[in-house]
Amino acid sequence: MPVQRSTLEAADIPSFDSNRNLGLFSWLYRFHHARRFQWLRRKTRAIRKPKISVLELGCNDARSIHYIPIPIERYVGFDAGWRSGMKNGRPYGLEAARQRYRGIPQFEFHRSDHCEDVERVPGGFDVAVVLETFEYLRPNDLERYVSVLADKLNDNGCIYSTMPNEKGLPLLLKVLGSRLSRVPRSEYTASQLFNGVLGRMNNVPRTPFGRKGFDFATVANIAERHFSNIQLDSVEPLFAPLSLSLNVGMVACKEVATNSWN
Repeated sequence: MPVQRSTLEAADIPSFDSNRNLGLFSWLYRFHHARRFQWLRRKTRAIRKPKISVLELGCNDARSIHYIPIPIERYVGFDAGWRSGMKNGRPYGLEAARQRYRGIPQFEFHRSDHCEDVERVPGGFDVAVVLETFEYLRPNDLERYVSVLADKLNDNGCIYSTMPNEKGLPLLLKVLGSRLSRVPRSEYTASQLFNGVLGRMNNVPRTPFGRKGFDFATVANIAERHFSNIQLDSVEPLFAPLSLSLNVGMVACKEVATNSWN
């Protein structure tokens, strides 16, 4: 039987983001961070199943569970645990997820940064969730992770993923926003930033575990080799063309399933 979710609101879950003192930018940062989860809720709302099983990469504090409006009968989350632990007596990151859902055997949380761990998970899943995580995987591992997710998904199963847009005008806005808010992000030389804004991603060196040089189109191209249907759309701003989107959403399904998204 599907388990009951926690009665806590997603905003009540401690997160490493809340530890940042952003001053006037705090509200804007929280709004930007929430958009990926609102996108996930909007897309999964259209799934025509009474209950689902979910596999998530980069689950962090597992607040995505709160935004999936369908009963979840099984959930397996993986996270590298880079930002996880206790602060002032309160758990955050992966530790918050484990404590929030402790005692629920259908929900599992694993600290991992190896694809082999995902491969060893038994059974199949209806949904794979990958929110703002592909950019933190080793570039040479992207193909393998996407392939493993495709193998783990049931027929008509889908990946729901959001990714940062690190090229064009969105890149320039993010670099400026980082300078103004003093939130650290990957450093660019003038030449690298110029090429990134022009979309010349081959001239922007890729940071192994970060956003610099990441191109969402690379992940979409990989997904096309393993899934029958790919849809890309803007996460923020909503309805913006992809070239102007700060974040891009991707729904990749193993077979054409018109009821899998809006």
